[in-house]
Amino acid sequence: MRAATAVAAWVLVATFPQGHLYQMEQDGSDVMALRAEGTLRAPAWAVREVLARGYKYDRISPYLAERRVLHADGCRDGARELPGCQRVWAYERYEPPVVGSRDYVFRMEIVVDDLDRGGDFEIRWELDDSHGRAPEGVTHMRANRGAWEISPAGAKTRFAYRISADPGGSLPAWIVNLVNRSQIPSVISAVEDEARRLADARAGGR
Repeated sequence: MRAATAVAAWVLVATFPQGHLYQMEQDGSDVMALRAEGTLRAPAWAVREVLARGYKYDRISPYLAERRVLHADGCRDGARELPGCQRVWAYERYEPPVVGSRDYVFRMEIVVDDLDRGGDFEIRWELDDSHGRAPEGVTHMRANRGAWEISPAGAKTRFAYRISADPGGSLPAWIVNLVNRSQIPSVISAVEDEARRLADARAGGR
């Protein structure tokens, strides 16, 4: 295990069409924290819609096999999920190839939503089993904490995405770091593609 560092810094590790990817060491863990930032070629309102319902898109939440909402707060009448609620607690189970099943209970919340007034939108998540625990029989993720922050840039969207994820089990940290780094550009590209489809569909409807 890496010794605690006095000062950790973000280090550029990759570039991709939408921006740049950075990593940073974390005290007490060999799994790197990751941060990406750049610009999406889609309007911010459409990106917000995709982020709030990311579990519906196979390319954004690959291998998702089960999702159950356990609790929700700050909901409009009849709503049970984001974006109709401010925060939800949910159980998710994934079935990726090779490494085996992983699951977790987490809280996801909309922290800021000022896009309609030209401001920012931020959505965060982290493990939180205060409203239910993952059942036994599947390897539980050890860490999953992150956020998306977006703001309008004309017809495009500026974004910052950060995540710290440890799938648990016996996977070596170097493999976890490699997989995490490789997935982020794909997820960001998928968010952009889905948001552009929403925007095109709205324009076609007009």
